[in-house]
Amino acid sequence: MSGGGGSGSSSDDWRAPTGGGGGGENDKCAIVELTALNSPVAAVVSALSVMDILHIELETTPRKRVVAKTAAGLVAGAITSPKLIDIIACLESGYSYEAEVKSVVGGRVDIEIRPA
Repeated sequence: MSGGGGSGSSSDDWRAPTGGGGGGENDKCAIVELTALNSPVAAVVSALSVMDILHIELETTPRKRVVAKTAAGLVAGAITSPKLIDIIACLESGYSYEAEVKSVVGGRVDIEIRPA
């Protein structure tokens, strides 16, 4: 006897997502996001240019925050993002991020955060 017909979906219609490698923790950390620096440091931002690369780091003192630093180690500003909790967890587990400066207009710095 074969079961038949009917409309709608069944468990046979479900397919696991395909493509890409691996899953889990690493996928959560594969963040690429456009955002603006928060609380930019004027003296540092004034020296930034489009295509400069900033290092994304987790500071824990005096409070936990994610910052973008120049190659010289100067804080350019803080990172705020809808994915901030994931970024923090990934940084704490050893994952690295960088940010490319996309535009600098006055005190506003637009960046693209991505895996380093």
